[in-house]
Amino acid sequence: MIIRPVTKADEKSFQDIMKISIAGMCTEAYGAATTAAWVSEDNPTFHFAIPEFAFVAEQDGEIIAVGGWSLTDKVDLHPAGDQIIENPTHARINAVYIKPGHEGRGLGQKIMAHLEADIRARTKLRDVYLWSTKNAFSFYQAQGYEAGVDKYPEVAKGFEIQVRYMWKTLG
Repeated sequence: MIIRPVTKADEKSFQDIMKISIAGMCTEAYGAATTAAWVSEDNPTFHFAIPEFAFVAEQDGEIIAVGGWSLTDKVDLHPAGDQIIENPTHARINAVYIKPGHEGRGLGQKIMAHLEADIRARTKLRDVYLWSTKNAFSFYQAQGYEAGVDKYPEVAKGFEIQVRYMWKTLG
């Protein structure tokens, strides 16, 4: 398996893996109706944007996991996208998704380690945060992230989910 930067040709696969991962891993936590509304093609509420620094994990020519991070100057649930941050204060893990059928093989840990190493290599920032879905709280805690406040954003009209702010200071 290799982890490499996303190319233009990977963008649809990246977004597809985000959607099928949410559908496969979040249904138990939030219910089938909420998850289906969340990943619906006609849902204008949720944006499947590719992060500023995005990567794919590829095995035998197949993309099996994706992840990414971005620079930010504020800790927010949905910081402004496509914005140049002149004085970033934090790095935000935007995405870590594993293609269904490939869970339980340590891919999430490998992607997280890669993202954190990339943050260290590109910046002097050491404060990293993310917003975790319920199904991933324990995963991020195992990666050294501390739990903070919960929020309940609307992911589709009439459908809210619980997400948790989590942070870590990189060594």
